[in-house]
Amino acid sequence: MRFLVIQHSPLDNPGVIRDFLAEDGIAWDGIDTYAGQTIPSLDDYAALIIMGGPQQTDQEAEYPWLVDEKEFIRRTVREDSKPVLGICLGAQLIAEVSGGRVGPMQQPEIGVLDVETLPGAAEDALLAGLPTRAKAVQWHLNAILELPPGASLLMRSTAWENQAIRLGRAVYGLQFHMELSADMVQAVDAYPEYVAALEAQHGEGALARLVDDTEYHSADMSRSIRLIYDNFVKLARG
Repeated sequence: MRFLVIQHSPLDNPGVIRDFLAEDGIAWDGIDTYAGQTIPSLDDYAALIIMGGPQQTDQEAEYPWLVDEKEFIRRTVREDSKPVLGICLGAQLIAEVSGGRVGPMQQPEIGVLDVETLPGAAEDALLAGLPTRAKAVQWHLNAILELPPGASLLMRSTAWENQAIRLGRAVYGLQFHMELSADMVQAVDAYPEYVAALEAQHGEGALARLVDDTEYHSADMSRSIRLIYDNFVKLARG
């Protein structure tokens, strides 16, 4: 079994999911679209994971490679033949190409915060076993403002309703991060606009505090993303 992973920056890799893949003997190919790599056909892969990134979904002028990536995601979602998991920017791309609307939030959602599984969604194939409330890292300036036609809403947070969606059989988008390590959060200091948004909400030194919060909750988040990962692998195995 082999997974295809689309990556949008050197920072935005699968995080702790890489450890799970190695433990399970599942190979994966990371495609760096931001660096000009071409996305291969999904025919030789069991599933697709689309990671986050510092870009916004409407920045095709700044990042021309988004045009081809969006078309690839659009075809993949429409075919609905293999499981897809989008995280943060990945979730927003899935929503936008499927007819939803993505745009800026009045106040960015940033921090280690609770996400909640909606009533009736606890038995969803991806979320089975996940606690009703779970910790996640949030760090997004944009959000899914309107769901795509036919999408099911699975999770919410206090700050933003649209936290997890499903389209078709097994196309999922998660607005939040559970795969990040504290080191990965620290590395966000390479993106000044994200650090500025964080400090605007939480004051000077907020990045260091967020790194500490991520480390404090890392075991809980790792357990949660392990459950989601295991369920995703089950979907990939059919």
